[in-house]
Formats: sequence, C-alpha cells, structure tokens
Amino acid sequence: MSNVKQTRLENFETLIQEAGGVAELARRCGYAKPAYLYQVRSQKPKPNGSVLQIGRRVAATLEKGMGKPAGWMDKKHRKPSSTATPTQPAASPANPVGLKIQAAGSDIRSVTLAVTGASGFPYALRLLECLLAAGKTVYLLCSSAAREVALLESGITLPENPQELQSILSERFQAASGRLFVFGEQEWRAPIASGTAAADAMIICPASMGTVAALAHGISDNLIERAADVCIKEKRPMIVVPRETPLSAIHLENMLKLAQNGCTILPAAPAFYHKPQSLADMVDFLCARILDQLRIPHTLINKWGS
Repeated sequence: MSNVKQTRLENFETLIQEAGGVAELARRCGYAKPAYLYQVRSQKPKPNGSVLQIGRRVAATLEKGMGKPAGWMDKKHRKPSSTATPTQPAASPANPVGLKIQAAGSDIRSVTLAVTGASGFPYALRLLECLLAAGKTVYLLCSSAAREVALLESGITLPENPQELQSILSERFQAASGRLFVFGEQEWRAPIASGTAAADAMIICPASMGTVAALAHGISDNLIERAADVCIKEKRPMIVVPRETPLSAIHLENMLKLAQNGCTILPAAPAFYHKPQSLADMVDFLCARILDQLRIPHTLINKWGS
C-alpha cells in the first residue's frame, strides 16, 4: 500500500473519532447511508482480492464535510489524545420525551431497533422516539407481522417501503438527517448484516417467541435475525424484550440459551411502585429500563429512592 493511501486511512480513522462514529461522519459529509464508509473502514478484500481505498474525490468530500483544508487527508497529523471526546450535539429546545443527551465519550452511538409481531407496539414507538431524542443513530427493522400489530394496537399504518417509512418517522419525531435508517426484511446489503458494520447495540422490542426461537438456534432467514445473530457473535449489547404469556418450557429454554450467550432478557412487565397515572406512564417505565441497560441518561421515571 502506498504511503498516501495509508495516510488517508489513518486520517479517516481520525475523522471517525472526531465525528463520533462512521454514521455521523457519513451524515456530515453528505452520504445518504454510511454503508460505503463502513466498507472502506473494514478493508475487507473483494472476490478479486482488491480493497476499497480513499480516492481523491472521497478524500475531498471528507475534508469538506469535516471542515478540513484541501489536502489534509494526504498529510500526517498528530493523533488526538485517547481522552478526546467528540463534539456532542446540542439538545433540542423541544424535548417531549424528557431525555438528556448522552454524555460525550459513551460507547453506544448507534442502535438497531427491531420490531416483531408480538403485542407491544407502543413500547417500540416510544423507544424509537427516546433513542432519536438522545441523539443516537437508529437502524429500524419492522417485520410484516409488526405492521399488522401496529395497525391493530395503535391505528398506525406502517408502509412496506422502507424509504417511505423512514421519511414518515423522521418527520414524526423531527429526527436529524442521517439519524434514522429503515431497512426491509430482505435487505442483505444493509450495514447491520455484517460484523464489520454492526450497530453498537441492538434491541428487539417487542420480541415474538418465533424470533426468540430463531435466534436461539442460529437461524437467519431475514435481516432482523441476521442483525441479531451478528450482534450476538460480535458480543455487543443485545436486549430482547419478550411479550408472551404464559411461557412454555420451550420459550423458557430458548430465552435461557440467549441469556447464556450474553443477551439481556428484559420482559415487557410494567411495574406499579412508581404509581403510573396512565398507559403512557407504564410504557415509559419499560423504555426507561431499556435505556438504563444501555447507560443512556433519561428522566422518564424517578429513580428508586429519589
């Protein structure tokens, strides 16, 4: 590899750190999706043995997007201190979910949120709102059964077209550009289908017993199952929110297997000690527990003893 190519890759890593992640770098530099930058970063050989490099045009795009002078990518620079933290986006004046923006330097910057056909769509919708309000990049996956449940429980029609759904939800929650990406069940080229570009964490909420069974046995027949399989094998935080009752021995065995492989099993079981006054309060309780697992600060409910 030439010195210039190696220097550009090193500076590319610096820009990723400054931006706060690949997805944020892609957003700042005008890429509709971060998949290309993930592929460059992975340096995974193609079938012909070649790997993606940073050419002049891409280098210029990165420089412009990150406010660097022309030619910056081709020069050696002192590496930033390991204690340096990326610039944290300012909180929105209108924050209907009571979220504090996550402290700079936190590990969780991107989250895959999968919604399956179990009852509990209001949990998923509120959780999506909270994650976006906290400044996270969210990769959203909805099964065909989830769309049926959304209509039944919330009267919301979720379009089958991923781009259309992405536009509707981005507008609904006033998501910043590049913060929400929606993929179809068979979009195998989505970045979250590979360990080289997996999100920092994944949540399946609600999780049907069919999905739980597929994960427990390593089945990957759709993007939800594949993204989860990747998260488990890469040992990244995985939160499974089952919603079923009663539970058979088969259900319990499958959840035990997932727990033994590092997954957090967080049942959709609302509590009453915080004295909920509405269904929204009960939904917020569960979302708060999920956010707690990812160390995302919030004020959805009062802490015990406060």
